[in-house]
Amino acid sequence: MADYSNKKAGNYTIIRKLGDGGFATVYLAQHSVLEKKAAVKFLLEDWVDDLDVVARFFDEARTMERLHDHPSIVKIIDIATVEKCREEGLPPYFIMEFIDGKSLEDLIKGSEGFTLDDIVKIMVCALSALQHCHDQGVVHRDIKPSNFMITSTGDVKLTDFGIAKACKNTSKTGEGLTLGSTDYMSPEQALGKRDLDYRSDIYSLGVTLYQLVCDRLPFVGDSANAIALKHIQEKPLAPIEINDAVPQRLNDIILKAMAKEREHRFQSCDEMLQALIKLNEPEVEQPGQKTATLDLTELKPDQTDDAYATEFETSGGTHPTTRKFAPKPPQALIHTIRIGLIMAAFTLLFLGVFKGYYHLTQAHLKLESWPAGAVITINKEIVGSSPVDLSLPPMGYLISFSLPGFATSTVYYDVVARQNLNLNQKLFELETPSLKDFQEKITALTSMLRRLPDAPPKTKKDQGAYEDALEAIEKEWNQLTEQLTEFADYEEYNRTFLDFCIRTGNQRRAWEVYAGLMKNKPSATVFTFAGLLKKHEKDLKEALRLYMEAWNKDPNNRLLLNTLGEYFAEDQKPDKARQYYEMSLFLYPEQDEVRKKLAELK
Repeated sequence: MADYSNKKAGNYTIIRKLGDGGFATVYLAQHSVLEKKAAVKFLLEDWVDDLDVVARFFDEARTMERLHDHPSIVKIIDIATVEKCREEGLPPYFIMEFIDGKSLEDLIKGSEGFTLDDIVKIMVCALSALQHCHDQGVVHRDIKPSNFMITSTGDVKLTDFGIAKACKNTSKTGEGLTLGSTDYMSPEQALGKRDLDYRSDIYSLGVTLYQLVCDRLPFVGDSANAIALKHIQEKPLAPIEINDAVPQRLNDIILKAMAKEREHRFQSCDEMLQALIKLNEPEVEQPGQKTATLDLTELKPDQTDDAYATEFETSGGTHPTTRKFAPKPPQALIHTIRIGLIMAAFTLLFLGVFKGYYHLTQAHLKLESWPAGAVITINKEIVGSSPVDLSLPPMGYLISFSLPGFATSTVYYDVVARQNLNLNQKLFELETPSLKDFQEKITALTSMLRRLPDAPPKTKKDQGAYEDALEAIEKEWNQLTEQLTEFADYEEYNRTFLDFCIRTGNQRRAWEVYAGLMKNKPSATVFTFAGLLKKHEKDLKEALRLYMEAWNKDPNNRLLLNTLGEYFAEDQKPDKARQYYEMSLFLYPEQDEVRKKLAELK
């Protein structure tokens, strides 16, 4: 990774690196004349040619400029033009306020802990900053402790608007593309929804508040996908059950902020802020809060009753048990019954509407396998043998296909409301179809290539034999290509072919074969091996592009996930490598070698 220390960025001299992210790296810098410190954010060189990422990078700068007048939001100082970057030999960058302090994440990891006053102060500043963002139509979408800086004077600064979006501009994020930190993302964000609004930020802030008071996250898991599923499905343990020092009101505030349904959360940061400010105020009983009680011992029959009422009065309030008429119910009781009946009617109506809404939002899943008859499990529960037709509520699903003699195939889908998902999963035999014939052809071709002279013969006498040898070699190549095409979905065939081409120096011929295969819309395996070929040729950008093509075909492909893990591990990006290794283990747990590689990542 490039190091920009001691280089000039505008009027600033770069001093040292402060930290790395998925798309950018931040350096400490100092103004050449004023000696004022600043932070310079550079786009990583891996993404310089990705127009969408570059656009997002400059969007972040523009967003910060829109929000600059709030004291709890980091300020932007300047942004370099494309021409300026080229002149300085630097990737796109912008300069922003330097925060002398620590991130909230670092303070959480420290040993000092937080007082209730500390927590309230941090949250009040955070909510005020977020409300300002929301008032400007900006949803942050990546609220987490590492994006709050606490200055040496105790002030709070909200940073990193790299994936923030204006509510009316979501074109750069398609359905199903999940951005943000899994540990803190809202259920709707975990589902890859496009219509994220300010209530998603409120949920993430609720998770942050949960971590502050409980010293742990509400959901943990073996992988990012496992944690995302818990945000979607599981109810968090109440903070008061983890830390009995948590006030009941604060417990309720956190759980309300983390409600699964957006409608059940605070509907604005101001609303949550007011609840926090009133944390230590005594409970005030609201008018009408008490339930009226009725003393039946003092009730008398209505005077309009006939003979019974008269007899009741004249008998001193006593009467034999045998009577002609019963007293009329008291008026208060009549009202109570009426209200009860009305509430029951509304309850039945609500349940009817809810049931109708439930059915209207159901997604339809048609799950098939080839060969048919595979046992299908959804979120580890068996639902039947393929083909299976069913309706399910919108959420994330881990779907597995198992058939004796075939490798289990596992996929993860974020199913949206009213979606029709037709999934036909091809299963591969546990034993790869015999490589014997394929390997024999490779052996024969290797021998023919070795016997071929390095240069065409100079005498006409040997020319015919040379041309015959070339023709025989071409014929053998074609037969080998035909066999590879037949078994292109099998990893062992591709690996054997690619190893042979690299060993004999035939990378150009290998690329011609894969270029031909990719024209016919192959599986993710073909794109992955084409990427491995380009990686061997040191064309890393093209390799990554091909891996992304494979990702578009099948993001759950085990070979692809492990290949991406290796790619980013070798590129000194352990966080990215860990993400792909964890996803691979989540889908395919029985991989000791991958588990070992994951443990070795620093």
